[in-house]
Amino acid sequence: MDLLSACESLASNVLEYSATDTFDLQIPESDVEHWQLLFQMTRAEAIDEIRDWRLDFSRESLSRSAWDAIKESDFAIGFTKESYEYSLARGWKLKRHHVTSTDNTGKYLLRIEETLPSIATIQDLLDTKKLDFVSGLDDDGNSVQFCYMSAQMRSLLLCRLVSSDSVQFRPNFIRVSIAAKDLSADSRHPTLGIDSTLPQYRLQSNAESLRPAQNEYPVPYFFYGTLAEQAILARVLGISNHNDIKYQPATVAGAALTTWAGKYRGLVDGGYGDEVDGMPNMRL
Repeated sequence: MDLLSACESLASNVLEYSATDTFDLQIPESDVEHWQLLFQMTRAEAIDEIRDWRLDFSRESLSRSAWDAIKESDFAIGFTKESYEYSLARGWKLKRHHVTSTDNTGKYLLRIEETLPSIATIQDLLDTKKLDFVSGLDDDGNSVQFCYMSAQMRSLLLCRLVSSDSVQFRPNFIRVSIAAKDLSADSRHPTLGIDSTLPQYRLQSNAESLRPAQNEYPVPYFFYGTLAEQAILARVLGISNHNDIKYQPATVAGAALTTWAGKYRGLVDGGYGDEVDGMPNMRL
């Protein structure tokens, strides 16, 4: 684009909506609803995106003749000239709010705020009082609260927000990246230092039992490194008094400590005679 064309495009973008800041910009309700349905946005998201788009005077626009030539094509059906320009510039992929088979087991956290989203708001949108909430401390030591929800609940919440005329906020979900636990009552797998699938390490009969069992509570957690310090573990677990955490020194045989990505320490299989010292703690 040459300098003259760029100046003409800039002037056209400025004059199109006759607004130079947020206070001057008037967004018709029909445009908000159109963006909500087309891009599966919440009302708040649609208003934010339209405002930012219209106040971006450097945005690239289609000429009227170019739009007339493509507006009847399959890939432009349902778009207006503006929303089509937005989808091209942002590389926007239309969101489909259904849960795929690969996401059926996904878990998410949604931070609860004093205003929006509040506990009452989430309960009303999901039409249930049976929600799980977890508490903790942020990096500044302030108390925070999250709603713990499944992928299906997350999808339902997004759909309800899209159709809601009264509730407007942009949810920020945090995916819980915790591997599912495959517990077993008749195997010691996984065990550091030995291949527990080999015959010599298997249980010899159904009458034998391993203690503590994998599904037995309380669970003995083996902490090492910085988490073996009461104050640090208390902050991670959201416990106000670190003296409530009781440690007992212990050693894990057949294990070794390794470093991943230059900063994370983890337990891995070790050789014969390898040991790692740590501080077990019983957790429910």
